[in-house]
Amino acid sequence: MNISVGNGTRGFVCEPWSGSNSAGLFRGDDPLKHSTPLLLLLISLVSSLSSLFQALLRPLANVDFVTQILVGIFLGPSALGQNIDLVRRLFNTRSFFIIESLEAVSFMFISYISTAQVDMGVIKRGGKLAVINGFSLFIFPYAVASVTATVITSNIRGSVAKTKPGQLHDVLTNVSVVYFQVAYSVLSNLKMLNSEPGRLALSSIMVANCFVWGFFLLVITFISFLQHRDSKATYLPTFSKVLLILGIIVVCRPIFKWIVRRTPPGKKLKGSHLCLICVMLCTTTFLAETVGFPYIVGSVVLGLVTPKTPPLGTGLNDKIGCFTRAVLMPCYVIGIGNKVDFLSFTQRDVITLELLFFTVNAAKFASIVLPSLYFKVPLSHAAIVGFIVCIQGIYDVQIFKQLLNYKNISQEAFGIMVASAMVHSTIITAIVKNLYGWAQRKHITYRRQTVQHYEPNSPLNVLACFYHRQTVPSILTVLELSTCPSSASSLSVVSVNLEELEHHNVPLLIQHQSDQNDDASMSPNRRDQISKAFKNFENRHVLQENVSVECYTAVAPSKTMHEDVCALAFDKGTDLIIIGVDDRSAAERRLCRNVFSGSPCSVAVLLDQGRLPDFKKIGSAMKQTRINMCVIFLGGPDDRETLAFAVRMMNHPCVYLNVLRIVDGENVSQLNDVIERRLDFKAVEKFRLDTLNKHNVSLREVEVKEASDLVNLIREEGSSYDLIMVGIRHEESFQVLQGLSIWSENEELGEIGDLLVSRDLKLTASVLAVQQQLPSVVEHVHGMV
Repeated sequence: MNISVGNGTRGFVCEPWSGSNSAGLFRGDDPLKHSTPLLLLLISLVSSLSSLFQALLRPLANVDFVTQILVGIFLGPSALGQNIDLVRRLFNTRSFFIIESLEAVSFMFISYISTAQVDMGVIKRGGKLAVINGFSLFIFPYAVASVTATVITSNIRGSVAKTKPGQLHDVLTNVSVVYFQVAYSVLSNLKMLNSEPGRLALSSIMVANCFVWGFFLLVITFISFLQHRDSKATYLPTFSKVLLILGIIVVCRPIFKWIVRRTPPGKKLKGSHLCLICVMLCTTTFLAETVGFPYIVGSVVLGLVTPKTPPLGTGLNDKIGCFTRAVLMPCYVIGIGNKVDFLSFTQRDVITLELLFFTVNAAKFASIVLPSLYFKVPLSHAAIVGFIVCIQGIYDVQIFKQLLNYKNISQEAFGIMVASAMVHSTIITAIVKNLYGWAQRKHITYRRQTVQHYEPNSPLNVLACFYHRQTVPSILTVLELSTCPSSASSLSVVSVNLEELEHHNVPLLIQHQSDQNDDASMSPNRRDQISKAFKNFENRHVLQENVSVECYTAVAPSKTMHEDVCALAFDKGTDLIIIGVDDRSAAERRLCRNVFSGSPCSVAVLLDQGRLPDFKKIGSAMKQTRINMCVIFLGGPDDRETLAFAVRMMNHPCVYLNVLRIVDGENVSQLNDVIERRLDFKAVEKFRLDTLNKHNVSLREVEVKEASDLVNLIREEGSSYDLIMVGIRHEESFQVLQGLSIWSENEELGEIGDLLVSRDLKLTASVLAVQQQLPSVVEHVHGMV
């Protein structure tokens, strides 16, 4: 076997074949002399240490990359490798033959799985700024790296970490490249894929990678031209490379589509289809090596042409990813770690290379931040993207390994580069995590963004979001009731159609254009149907010019979907978020809770039980329609917000509003907080004055002493209303609510909202539960009211 020996040279070692399986320790046979037990032991050792390191380094955001490299280093000459007996037993020539054989296979699968999860469509959605950022990220760091290498080469005396000055150009230019697979992994771990900085970073890096691949082909062609003046020898290698890429697209893409068609919806990949994909992967990587590409090019191109729709995309990660992480990755990190020896580092080499890497990273940072600031990107977002492109990962380590294999760098330089990538990535990832958290905290506004506090002469800004199309008619009905006859108080609506991240692997935020106004039913696309329904709502009020609508579709993981909602609410200065829920699923309830905690404005949850009319179907009969509404007012900020929204809707000619104010035996509020009681009194008195001459409004004070009285009241009168509005949060000392929270099944609706939709009462009235925006200043907020 041909292996590397201690001094970095290569030689041949011959060993007798002793078989792959052991006869057993109790039969006098040493299992570690056989390849299969030795491989299994190494995999078990690395997996165990990885789990231990992950538990210890959990606070680190980029924990996967860090722990993987640390395990390899820990088993290498920097730590356990100092034990000669352990090296002789576990890391002898036979084990290195096994590891090096599986190392390339490991990274082949790693690169394919990580690439198959990324949608190339993110480049198009990145817009002009992504193209400019991508080109800047390609050309500026490369130019800085080339100039720096030239200056160092002409001025440095001696070698840097036993690397010749002329080889520093290859080192720095490779460090200047950013890999979108690394960015995708980091953004996924930080839950930033559906954030604005995350989208901009990923699209910019993918554009930069496109320029890098094109430049790579041109460089190969140019070098071939210089070496071979004969035209055939010059252009044939380049032609074969281009032909390979086109062949993968033309041949493999239809095979993937055939697999998708053969897999029923909701089903997983068959074993035969998985074998076919593995055959295509091995074939493309073999052909890549044959035509002169690095073998990972074949797996990357195959990953890019893999459809991102189920069962492929994330489905492949579920099928192959586990095997890759559990079996192949240990072999890979052992091979990397055994080439990193901290004891061989010198202070001069470390400082010199660190300064060079810092220079290249500074160029990466500037190449993103400067164009972004020119295009009016917020400084915090531009800085986050700038730091993201400086993060390194497993792909960078593989490139360093290729440089080591081609003897472009020494083993000492390789060790410093791997350690530097690990430390820099850990620090920069922590910076990105904290900077993004700080930018998210800026969503907390110091202006009271509520219905109660909005200025009457300005538009009421409402954001409507929903999971299911069935909730759209009820949301449109509530918005219709919120319109005012006068354009002095207009309505600005932002609709967000929420889709879980299943058919895409990159979160999307799509803004729908308003150039199509035909009937929604004419479009088979769900997104178009929803956006046209809202545009039709806007067109019905085009003469009054008091309604404006913007339509978005947000595709994101359910756990982070609220971030799109809260970010849009902050950007649009929204006064109220209305969340339409249908089946009260776990995803919808999680969305409500997350929006409650992160929203910069008030939030309302709408649960339609079939009583609200569809104004689109009513048409000219709208004037004859009567909608009976009820507000249950106990007291507190949420109930005042509910009352303010009801006052907004009572101006609609179809609305008949009845306010039930719950009082105790002395006809006063049951609140213990004196300030809250005073604010409730002011809100109710203002309501009396505003509705003094309104024939469609009534206020009734109802004496309720305990929860059973409230249940009887709702049971008797609840069926006579089409829409019941309630506050979500109430003072814990409320006697009338004692015991209701014990049986609550829908906490996001509050105690009374949960009671209204309970199966015991069997009410059909729709429910709108409201939570007022939490004050974000710890000062005396009540003085602002």
